[in-house]
Amino acid sequence: MKCPVCKDVTLLMSEKKGIEIDYCPECRGIWLDRGELEKLMEKENEVVNLDYNKHDDRKGKHTKRKKESIFGEIFDMFGE
Repeated sequence: MKCPVCKDVTLLMSEKKGIEIDYCPECRGIWLDRGELEKLMEKENEVVNLDYNKHDDRKGKHTKRKKESIFGEIFDMFGE
């Protein structure tokens, strides 16, 4: 498939967390097929929910940890 922006550059494909992501090596555009954004958002919500539900028994309250976003991982992967 050709990049919608560059027109003559063929998109490359990568897989991240079970989701195929097409990207342009020229403009660094990231292209998702139908339903892939929803899958990414579901995975992001799973990470947030797991992180929030971790319980610190010593203090009797939820702990907050900064967890890297799946979106950050994806953009870092192609932004080099």
